[in-house]
Amino acid sequence: MSILDNIKKGQTQKPLRLMIVGVEGVGKSTAGAAMPNPIFLCGEDGLVGKQFAETASFTPSNWGDVLQFCDELVAANGAGYKTLVVDTLDWLEPLLYAHVVASAKKAEIRSIEDFGYGKGYIVAQQEARNLLSRLDRLNGCGLAVCILAHCAVKTFHNPDGDDYDRYEPKANAKIAGLFREWCDAVLFAQFEQFIKKDGMKAKAIGGENRIVHTVHSAAWDAKNRFGLPAVLPLDMGAILEAIQNGQPADTSTLKTRLEGLVAQLPEGEKRDKATAWLRAGKFTPQQLQVAINKIKTELELNNAN
Repeated sequence: MSILDNIKKGQTQKPLRLMIVGVEGVGKSTAGAAMPNPIFLCGEDGLVGKQFAETASFTPSNWGDVLQFCDELVAANGAGYKTLVVDTLDWLEPLLYAHVVASAKKAEIRSIEDFGYGKGYIVAQQEARNLLSRLDRLNGCGLAVCILAHCAVKTFHNPDGDDYDRYEPKANAKIAGLFREWCDAVLFAQFEQFIKKDGMKAKAIGGENRIVHTVHSAAWDAKNRFGLPAVLPLDMGAILEAIQNGQPADTSTLKTRLEGLVAQLPEGEKRDKATAWLRAGKFTPQQLQVAINKIKTELELNNAN
């Protein structure tokens, strides 16, 4: 039998491999919980909040627990779950480093820095591949994988010019890069803000809408293999729909959805403005999705109060 007989055409169909990197409090865990039938691998204190009352989770005590949990999930063929959510990559990082330090079995090595010359991080990256291989097997079992990560502002050393600050995952760059490359989509989540200039001063306004960026920018890392629009609401239903269709829902569908939400707003200025904006008809699908996300948040706040 010739090796050439195994040549295939077309894309490989596998469950989604997604990473969401976001600012603190933007709703990464909530987005992960909205994935199909998820189970969480938590790096710290588990899931906190009433919205996670029915969400399965496991919090490991050490790196061995992390790998064993994945192995048992593979052996159980996913145990009926559809998504594994890693929450978060940077919270698992200390467990990884503790394992690498203990495995060195040298009294003088008490932290990852004690290896010297960055060697500890190289060993940690190699060990992190053990987790990545298990995530790959879980993906092969039919589970989507959603990796969550906090972000920090770090200086980018620009080989083509001046250095500048950008958002990057809090995890070590080598380790974060390993998982980022593996994922089909990397989304950067933040609160939507606008800059308004008043003379020489600039003031940030907004900060209520939660959005994700899907393409690379000088300010953040993002990518996708689905032809997504540059900006989507941080609404897992909308994100999954866009991924499935290769584009956001059509304008008519989104407008109808938004009209239904506007009708639920209390009578007043906000409802009148939204109604007038809809009547004007000057919007894109992306703008409609952002508006849907904003009004959903408004209605949730009203219900909570």
